[in-house]
Order: sequence, then structure tokens, then C-alpha cells
Amino acid sequence: MHPNLILTNGKIHTLDAGWPTASAVACLNGRFVAVGDDAAVGALAGPGTTVVNLQGASVIPAFNDAHNHMLEQGLKLSRVRLDECASIAEMATLVREAGEHTPAGQWIIGEGWNESNFAEQRLPNRHDLDAATTAHPVVLKRFFNMDVVNTAALARAGVDAHTPDPTGGKIEHLADGSPSGILRAAAKLFVRNLLPDPTLDECLAALESVTTVYHRLGITSILEPGLMPWEMQAYMTAHRTGRLKMRCNLMVSWHGFREHESEATCDERARNVGVFSGLGDEWLSLGGLKMAVDGGTTSHTAWMFQPFVGESVVRDYNRLNPAQLRRYFETGHELGWDIGIHAIGDRAHHESAAAFAAVLDGEVPSQPDAMRAVRLKDTPGWADHRHNLIHAYFATEDSLTWMAEHQIAAVIQPTFIYYEGDDVARDCGPELANRYKPMRTYLDRGIPVIATSDVPSTVWCNPMVSLYALVTRKSHKGTPVAPHEAVTREEALRACTVAGAWLTREERIKGPIAEGMLADLCVLDADYFACDAEAIKDIAVTMTVCGGQIVWQAPGRV
Repeated sequence: MHPNLILTNGKIHTLDAGWPTASAVACLNGRFVAVGDDAAVGALAGPGTTVVNLQGASVIPAFNDAHNHMLEQGLKLSRVRLDECASIAEMATLVREAGEHTPAGQWIIGEGWNESNFAEQRLPNRHDLDAATTAHPVVLKRFFNMDVVNTAALARAGVDAHTPDPTGGKIEHLADGSPSGILRAAAKLFVRNLLPDPTLDECLAALESVTTVYHRLGITSILEPGLMPWEMQAYMTAHRTGRLKMRCNLMVSWHGFREHESEATCDERARNVGVFSGLGDEWLSLGGLKMAVDGGTTSHTAWMFQPFVGESVVRDYNRLNPAQLRRYFETGHELGWDIGIHAIGDRAHHESAAAFAAVLDGEVPSQPDAMRAVRLKDTPGWADHRHNLIHAYFATEDSLTWMAEHQIAAVIQPTFIYYEGDDVARDCGPELANRYKPMRTYLDRGIPVIATSDVPSTVWCNPMVSLYALVTRKSHKGTPVAPHEAVTREEALRACTVAGAWLTREERIKGPIAEGMLADLCVLDADYFACDAEAIKDIAVTMTVCGGQIVWQAPGRV
């Protein structure tokens, strides 16, 4: 059979050590069947082959955003978008406009605000939202771990001046003692638990619409972390009905990720589902268990060794009981699951790495006898895991040692460097800011690194922004953020493309542009390896190929 697609006259960066550059590729049955020069690859063309002359354009492997809440991002496209909101006044205007086409009494939901971007330089409150509408309950989700709601939403939730803070959360108050509308960490659940789940049809539409957007960015694979059964059903239905055009690996929600889930529920989910990490095909597969131990730095809800700047005590906003980390990890690991845990604060990072290391060493507190420890360590496949620390902001020397020894990966978000890097020193002080997302250190210590976006917990998922942030270590304001942790362009590109396949146990079929691998790539309007570093963030994708099919092509491209 002849290839269905051949690309020629390109400058192809394969990330395949055996053949790092090429000018042409051929695709058949969803795989690369030839990678080489124009003459050799072009000779494979037949009557039905589409041949595209790239006219010298740069080509790289397609992006694998291995921590991307794709379904939520798709749903967000139909909500009030606040990522680029520059003031509280603008926020109120957007809510007011949404209210004009939302029936009275129905929820208005918005996402993505960041008070650091507001001209007012303060947190919003319920009065700001009440000025926009009193006819609708309103909840506006900050980019992470904090919501602002209006008076109508507080009333529906039954939250007033006398409502106590929940465990792991905080209700902020105004000077008169009434709730301000700011709900931190677990306190978000007072209102969020009232929101209706999207319907299956809404989820399917969201997946389709966001896939189109992602293809324009060169993204062909994602890992969706922390899903509930109804969300996994949406992905399965999309796959079964032929509507899933993105390669998706699904992580199951587990301890700490959804604050409303009980320990018993999570234990039962991992034990009784009957399958574990690795099930599936090249389009939809089952990943690991998604956990979360703490919150975030800008919301002051991360688990730290020392208080945040301006605070005198370390507060407890943890989303699970840290004393149970080893038991959770032991349970998941023994059942065959890979485990990823949200760990942002320096103590969260340290304790999570310590717990992983203890389990992988066979030091299991719940079963302390020596014979069991030996048996665990000698179990076939015991060391074959893809456990990882998600976010991995601040590593301690001990955690670096444990991660290197046991190949515990760091799943980092360079988008945070770009969009939030200016806030790290403000919240955590200069010493920790100098250790923020230390990719250079991780690589130098032999620790696997996967670079991702984590949308919608950040502004946007453009991989070019991620590459720019890793190479230059600059924020969107041009501020250097731990510049000594910068990496090479190839290291950054590997972290954003091929590294994610290892995390999902697909490294044998996906990643580099090489014969036999899944035929996923993207064509750029500039040469990533040759352009000025400041221009990296502005590079655009002009064509995306997924499974050997052109799924996105910029207008005007031949």
C-alpha cells in the first residue's frame, strides 16, 4: 500500500536520536512509515497519496499536554471567561452581560480570574458581583483554589456570618462580620456542591469544540487528571461514537482531589474497578490515580514549612490527612496503579516524595514486618511505575534524592512561570522563588520531567508559551523567574512532546517522528531552534497532523 500522506521539503526535527533531522515523512494507517530525504520518501507516493510541499517549513513532534483538564476547558468556553480580565469593574461588566441572556434564578459561572491582574489590586467581593446582578446566583472561579460568589449564591448555600470554616477551608469576612464572598479551598464546596453537573450532550459538545482549538495549537494528546465516573463516561461515549479526535489518557479522581469524596469511596474505586493503569488503545486509555495533598501559593493554601509572606503561622488547608500518604500510595501501587499527586508547597513536595520512596523501598507502616517488606520489593514489576509529583514547585535536597533514586517524575507547568511568575516572590519570599519549578536541577539529577499546561488552572495552554518560559525563564511581564533553572530548546521541546508518552506508558508507540510511531506532528511558521528566544512565544502552528491525517491547516496554506 502507498502512504496516504507525504510531507516533503521540510526542516523536520524528529527528536529521534537515531535520525534527528529529516526533510520528508510518509504516513500510512496512522503511523510514520518512512522518515528521511525527499527523494527516498517521495518515491513511495502512489495514485491516492496526498503530497504536501512544506516549502522549507519547520516541523516538530505534536504536543502532548500531559496535565490538561480538557473537559473542563471545553465547558469553560461556554462560560464567562476571566483569564484576561484586567479589573474588578471589567469582571462585573462581563457578569452583567451574561445576566442579560441568562434566565433569572439560573447560575452564572465564570472561570479564570487572578487578582494580580486587577487594576484595583485587591480581591473582589460579593458587593462587586451584586452590582452586576442580584437576579442570578453567581460563582466566579479563580484560576485555582478560590471562588468569589455573590449574595444570592451565599444565600442558596446557607452561608452567613455565623457559618464556621470547614476543615481545610476558609470563609473570608468583611469588616461588619458578614461573608465577603471569597471562599478558599474546601470552603468552595458550600457553593460548588450546588452547581448542576453538565449533561452528557454538553460534555460531548465541549470535547469536540475544545479539540478543534487544541489542534490549532499543535496539541494531539492530552492527559486528563482527576475524573469522576460521569466525566469518564463522556470520554468513552465520544470515543465509541467516533467523536473523539484527541488522544486522551484519563486519570481517576482519588484521595484529596475532590474534597467532597470520602476516604472509603476513594479506596473502593481503586480496589474494585478491576483494571488499572495502561488499559485502552491509542485514542483513549486509562492512566493513573490523581491525588492532591495541598492547595496553591497565590491562594496561600499550599502546605509549607514556613508561613507565607505577611503571615505568622502555617495554616492547614490540606486536602487529605498527610499521615495517610504512605497507606494511600501502598494501596494504589500494589493494585497496579500509577499515582500522580498534586504537591505544591515545599513541605507537600518533601512529604510526598518521602512517602513514595518509603513504599518503593518496601517500608510500609501498615504492614511493618520484614518478610512483607522483602516480598513487596521482590514483586515482579514493583519498580515499573510512573509515579509523579504534579506541579513540583519547590524541591528539597532529600526529595531530589528520593525522586532520582526511584525515578519519581516531576510534572511541571511552565505556563505558571509565564503567567504567575511575578507572584512567587511576593507570596513565598525570594529564597523559595529562586527554587521555583527547578527543571534544570531535576534534569541534572536524572529526574524525569514532563512539561504541561494545567488549563483551566492557568490562562491558556499555548505550548509555545511553555517553551518560551522554559528556555528564557521569564514571566509575561518580562521578569526573570529563577533564571538559572533555564533549559536548552531541545530539553524544553522533549518535555512538552515526547516525555508525556512515558508518563502514560505509551513511549513505545508515541512521541518522536520515527518509523512505526503514531503519525502526530505539527508544522510551524518559524524555526523553533533558530529563531530569537524572545520570538518563541509568538510562533504559530500552520498545520497539525494526527494519526496521519491533517486535522488543522491555517487558512492560505497550500
